[in-house]
Amino acid sequence: MSVGACIGFAPLMAQAEGARFLVESVMSSAVMDRGEQIGSSSLEIASGVEFPVGDSFLYGAVYRRVTLEDKAIFEDEADYSVGMIWAGKGFAVDVSSNWLTYPGEASADSLEFDLVVDLDAPMSPTILGFYDAHNEDYGVEVSGGPEWGAGRWSYYAIGRGGFVVPGDGSAQRTYVGLEFGTGYAVRQTVEVGAYLRWDSADKNSFVDGVDNTGSATESRSGIAAGIALSLAL
Repeated sequence: MSVGACIGFAPLMAQAEGARFLVESVMSSAVMDRGEQIGSSSLEIASGVEFPVGDSFLYGAVYRRVTLEDKAIFEDEADYSVGMIWAGKGFAVDVSSNWLTYPGEASADSLEFDLVVDLDAPMSPTILGFYDAHNEDYGVEVSGGPEWGAGRWSYYAIGRGGFVVPGDGSAQRTYVGLEFGTGYAVRQTVEVGAYLRWDSADKNSFVDGVDNTGSATESRSGIAAGIALSLAL
């Protein structure tokens, strides 16, 4: 998972001038990404800094995921990202490179390149493309949905769909998903939130359960829920 997949607090970033420092922590029952489950109950922490350069923004970020159970199946992860955001009329483009690592595990580190286009249109459509230079995986995801608020409360609903083509020659994975969430602004730079998401793919890529021997039962869909704390410093 790239850092950008975890950091979701751009509204807080917009409150600051000059350099913007951000921290977000998420406690979840499972971690889903691009049509597969990559973690069981986990603690995710992301931090980053963004600063303006002309009409663009440069940023650096660090992401850490610690698996709290089923460690025999799921790996911990630590990612490091640098990128640039450029906003045009009616859209914004985010280009980043992400060094993905798995501390203490046998999986090889990899370099992933992401391109994200956000459109200023109804339902806030977003198009994401990625390429993993080590594994030669690539894919595209399209998402969007309404956002609304009432006082200090904010709400959102997101629908997503996409595909991933593995570089090892195995079958392409196609997926869809829905996510619902809410946030509460404790103060201008502090927000707490919660979410519930459902994902489904055309192949078994989600863990349904783990038996006494540590073997996983897989399925084609999964549900995750989590709580989050976001800070802009």
